[in-house]
Amino acid sequence: MIAPSDDAPHHQPAARPRRVVVLTVLLLIGAVCAPVVAAGADAGPFAGLPPWTYAVLTPVYLTLAWAVSRARRWAWWTLVALHGTDAVYLLLSAASMNDATAGRNLIWPAVYLVVLTSEPTRAWFGITNRTSPGPPAT
Repeated sequence: MIAPSDDAPHHQPAARPRRVVVLTVLLLIGAVCAPVVAAGADAGPFAGLPPWTYAVLTPVYLTLAWAVSRARRWAWWTLVALHGTDAVYLLLSAASMNDATAGRNLIWPAVYLVVLTSEPTRAWFGITNRTSPGPPAT
């Protein structure tokens, strides 16, 4: 269930930051590419998964693209969790198996994490660096 505060208006920049537009476009490209990758089931980032999983990814990518463009906090947290988990898995794979491919595959999660954690993107989603609980100081 989405917390009511997630849809509450928060201070957003007047214009959508370019990095948010880039995230939205990348997610839309992923939505278009997922069915194409399903045709070659042993290709793509999720090699070895059954082709129907790519059909499931299309609505997930579309939903995330919509949520990113609407500054939904849950979308930011979801993307950070997914790409953070992917980065940790690829780091462990690269280190434990001396797998150069895993090292190269770290590029996309790293790009996503850099864009997601940049100040303009965090401001768009209303994510702050405050460490103290409670309402913001005025």
